[in-house]
Amino acid sequence: MSSPRPATATTVDAETQHRVEQFLYREAELLDTFALEEWLELLDEDVRLEVPVRSARHPGSERPEFSEETNYLREDYEMIRERVGRLAKEYAWSENPRSRIRHVIGNVRVLETDGDELTVANNQHVFRSYGDTPDHDLLSAQRHTTLRREGPTGADGEWEYTIGHRTVYLDHAVLNTKNLTLPLL
Repeated sequence: MSSPRPATATTVDAETQHRVEQFLYREAELLDTFALEEWLELLDEDVRLEVPVRSARHPGSERPEFSEETNYLREDYEMIRERVGRLAKEYAWSENPRSRIRHVIGNVRVLETDGDELTVANNQHVFRSYGDTPDHDLLSAQRHTTLRREGPTGADGEWEYTIGHRTVYLDHAVLNTKNLTLPLL
């Protein structure tokens, strides 16, 4: 997998841009508060979540920036649902005690529109602290997400989105974190 496409945005109306941003902010809030069952409802049942490994490479190298074979995570809906179920249990060692997570979402751009699908890029920083130590993680990434319009729903005819595919391009070549859990993505 090469590096993420250059983030050349396509022009969308202000309402679509606003709805996309609000969707991503709502998703971040669900992840920050570990409302993972509710977050799961935002995913299509044919979703694919990928986090490819970044390679350190020399300028001018023809080697791709991101591995085409190796991923930190490459999950489908069933695996994600299983992970969400495990994280809800009290013996989920990776989240005991529960992490404190904060997503900062920015630079949201709609890259493509294709019927009822939008390809959206956004940057994010995710802060995580855990336990009662000063240790913390800071992950930086660009995400490319395919959003599918489901709708209209609600009395005002608003469209809702679901996540059909997401690739998280971490800025790190080496992760300095105890684990890579769903709420960090």
